[in-house]
Amino acid sequence: MAPNVNSLMGDFAAVISNVDLNATFSNHEFEVIHNAVDAHGVAVFRDQFLEDDALVAFAERFGPMETPLARDQYGGIDKRITMLANVSDNGQVMAVDDEHAIFMKGNLLWHSDSSYKPVPCTYSILAAHEVPASGGETEFADARACYDDWQGPFGETEKDELEDLVCEHSIIYSRSLISGDIFSDEEKAAFSTPRQPLVRVHPRTGRKVYYVGSHCSHVIGWPLEKGRALVRELTGFCIRPECVYSHKWHPGDVVIWDNRSVLHRGRTYDPTARRIMHRATVAGDGPLLPA
Repeated sequence: MAPNVNSLMGDFAAVISNVDLNATFSNHEFEVIHNAVDAHGVAVFRDQFLEDDALVAFAERFGPMETPLARDQYGGIDKRITMLANVSDNGQVMAVDDEHAIFMKGNLLWHSDSSYKPVPCTYSILAAHEVPASGGETEFADARACYDDWQGPFGETEKDELEDLVCEHSIIYSRSLISGDIFSDEEKAAFSTPRQPLVRVHPRTGRKVYYVGSHCSHVIGWPLEKGRALVRELTGFCIRPECVYSHKWHPGDVVIWDNRSVLHRGRTYDPTARRIMHRATVAGDGPLLPA
């Protein structure tokens, strides 16, 4: 039986059923899934209880995987998988002032995964292992609707004048907004601050988004505060309530989202409750701008 796709909010977010992600499925079944993710930006699979080898295999159907940050490689799991958890290597819940817990606060901000890398990623796939009884939702905002609906102007700048703007992205900047100055000098030296187009075009659908969110620091060639004001305005327009899908997690859920189509953020939860999620991230094909 072919995968069944049920939309949740028009053309944004869908539930896909009649598929077992732990099993091998056909190229045709994968194409149904792939097209549904591209069309809806976010896809939810229930009751999968996905093992790490199956998570990697599923991600690799979309393309080569991106390597997680060193800070996200813990818990004794496959180094290709990002650990998103409040549980340390010893199996105990982290204290709220733990260094890694403070780093993880950055996930509370609206963002697009790895936009701070020279080659940003495409799809992210998150598998729920343990979740708190309440809180901890992941919210997704339709950035395509932001581009389609925002008419401008921004001050004296008309919408069509945004098409060729370039922005600098930085995880050092984004983490400073919520976690403070948490990176060592060595880490800061290792991070680049790539330039990304303000308008990102999806290669499979042709749809455009404003490529903003917390990692987007400023507009190249604009006064710093003017550029940051534009980023805040566009990000705020992206996250209108009518354009946001909030996912309430259950153990066994798997959610895939397209970072070329959506912004997302995590929500707070009881810090004494266990939450363990494993994420596979699909690498991009190359830089978005010429060198």
